[in-house]
Order: sequence, then structure tokens, then C-alpha cells
Amino acid sequence: MHVRQPIVLYVDDEPANLAVFEMSCGDSFEVVTAGSGAEALAIVREREVGVLLTDQRMPGMSGIDLAEAVRLEQPEAIRLLITGYSDLTAAVDAINRGQVRRYLKKPWEIHELRSALRESLELYETTRRLHALEGRLFEVERVYALGVVAAGIAHELRNPLSWITANLSVLKEGLAALQTDLLAKAPDTLSLARRLPEFLEAVGDAVEGASRITEIARGIELSTRSQRDDDLVDLNEVVTLTVRSVQGELRKRARLDVALEAVPAVRGSRTKLGQVALNLLVNALQALPDRPRAENLVSVRLAAREGSVRLEVQDNGAGVPPEVRSRLFDPFFTTKKQGGTGLGLAISKKIAEEHGGQIGVVSEPGHGATFTIVLPAVDPAPAARPAR
Repeated sequence: MHVRQPIVLYVDDEPANLAVFEMSCGDSFEVVTAGSGAEALAIVREREVGVLLTDQRMPGMSGIDLAEAVRLEQPEAIRLLITGYSDLTAAVDAINRGQVRRYLKKPWEIHELRSALRESLELYETTRRLHALEGRLFEVERVYALGVVAAGIAHELRNPLSWITANLSVLKEGLAALQTDLLAKAPDTLSLARRLPEFLEAVGDAVEGASRITEIARGIELSTRSQRDDDLVDLNEVVTLTVRSVQGELRKRARLDVALEAVPAVRGSRTKLGQVALNLLVNALQALPDRPRAENLVSVRLAAREGSVRLEVQDNGAGVPPEVRSRLFDPFFTTKKQGGTGLGLAISKKIAEEHGGQIGVVSEPGHGATFTIVLPAVDPAPAARPAR
């Protein structure tokens, strides 16, 4: 199957310049040209652009405006500005607004131009590979965190399954005895009726066990299902299911204190935000020292604060030394001698920023640590006015 290569898109309102550019660079690069910003944007929405090279002085839409628009459509595209005017203000605007990598002058020198395009395409490919690697690292960290969760899943499932099994055995034996009595010549209906509450109680316990298994399954699904990045997300539900999926492992090591308030929705990916909650819980679990369970505590708090939603995960472990705190969110940085990839907090920071939020830590050595993620809340819809 033929894979289409990223294009070099040259935009200029002078047809002669477009023709010269194609003749000069078309043999080395996959070149596409456009005579206006509007025409260029139509191409950007259809093709993968590796490099945008645009003239600055064009009617309708300037090169800076076009670069800014392309940055929104394809953020990874490398943007270059070319003009015949030595305009310092335009250069500054190009860098600040359109995040233009390089500013070239007309008339261009062909070797310099080809070299700039080659370097820009190489940078584009490198950036694309790095982003692909980030995605794979995200999956690695998610699998690692799920491995920690899996250690407690069997214990979590064992209890409700034992409820269901035990109560189904009670029902089986009771119904068999009931069948025998009903087939008797003169069944004692009053005695039979007195046994029905026992059967109803057994059914209720079995249903409760099945519901518990369903909740555990939903928690697992939260961490494995791919979802859109612009959904309305109920963080209360996300945190509840995440805590549910990991509480079996947590209860082995610590007391768990959870306080979740009703909060406004946030916009983003339910899966990614569940990953952040899971990373913070796993991090708290790993921060706890080896001591009696009653001495370890993990606290989870969710609350609304001034147009935002705030999630706090606190542990009473050894805390974070000041010299370490500034590096906690760096990729591959870890203080753990074994276990841990050094990616969980870095990925959590990236996800928080992708959702317009931020993540931070407050800690004193010997007094544990509190990790906080703050996300912008989605304003609730205005209440409907009562009919007159």
C-alpha cells in the first residue's frame, strides 16, 4: 500500500513565484502550492502538511495569519515565513502568534531554501516519532498501573463470588426440599411460607454480589476503553470507579479515607482522567512505608472550587525531599528502588495540561505528600424558566 508523504505547502499570491518554487524544489520534495491563504487552508484540511512556507504580504490573509491558522489545524507542521520586506515587527509576530520556526527573505537563495526545507521536514518527522513514542509510553504506564490494580482484583472478586456461590447453594438445597414438601400428599403451606423469606434473602445477597462484580468490571473498563477527548466527564464517577478498582490492594497496606463532593462536569477524556486518578493512587500506595496497616493512610478528596474541580490524593508516607520535588514530574525520574517506570507522574502532568488544568504537589519530609490536580469546570446549563 502506498503511504502518502507529508507535503511542503508553498503559499504565494504571485503565480510566477509558485512556478519557480515548483521548478526549484519539486524534484526533491512533494510540493503543493496555493495562491491564497483560503486555498492553503483547504489543502491543510485534506493533506498532511510537513512544512508550510508562506509569503507574508498577501491580500486577504497575511502569512502570519495563515501560519496561526495552520498551527490550530496541524500543530506539528513546521511553519516558515518568506517575504521581500525586512520587517522586524512581522518577524516577531510570526514567532509569537504563528510559532514560525524560521524567517526567510526574498529573493531566496536556492541552496539555502532547500536546506531549510530539508531540515524542517527532518524536524517534522522527529516530532511525529516523539509523539508516537509518547503514546506508546502512555500505554506502557497504563499497563504497569493496571498490573498493580490486578493484584487486588482477584481479592475483590473473591468475596462477591463467594456470596453468590453460597447463596445459590442455599437456594438449591432449599428449593429441592420445598419441591419434596410440595409433592407430599398433605403439604404444610404455613411452614412452607415461613421458609420463603430465607429464599428471598439468599436471592438478595446473590444480586448484591452480582452488582459488586459489575462495579468492579466498570472500574476495569474505565482504564481500558478508548473514548473521545472532548466528552463531558463526571469526575465523581471516574474517581469512584478508580478507587473501587484499586481499593483491594490499598486495603492490604493502608486505611482509605474517601470524601467526594458533587462537582460540575469537566471536558475531556474519561479514560485519560481515570488514568491520572489511577496513577496518583498507585503513587500514594508506593509511597507508604512497610509498617502496620493501621499506621498508613491514603486520603482522596474531590471538590469544586471557583470554576474548577479539584482532586487531591494524600498519603502519610515519608514525604518528598525539596531537592526531589522539582523533578517529580520529569519523565523517567523515580526514587523507587524497584517497581515504577518513572512515567506515571509525567504522563499525569501531560494529561492535566491537555485538559487545560494543572497538577502539583505539597510535601514536607516525614509528613507525607498531597498531589492535587485542578481542572476547569464546564458551566452548567442555565436552569429552565418556569412557565407562566
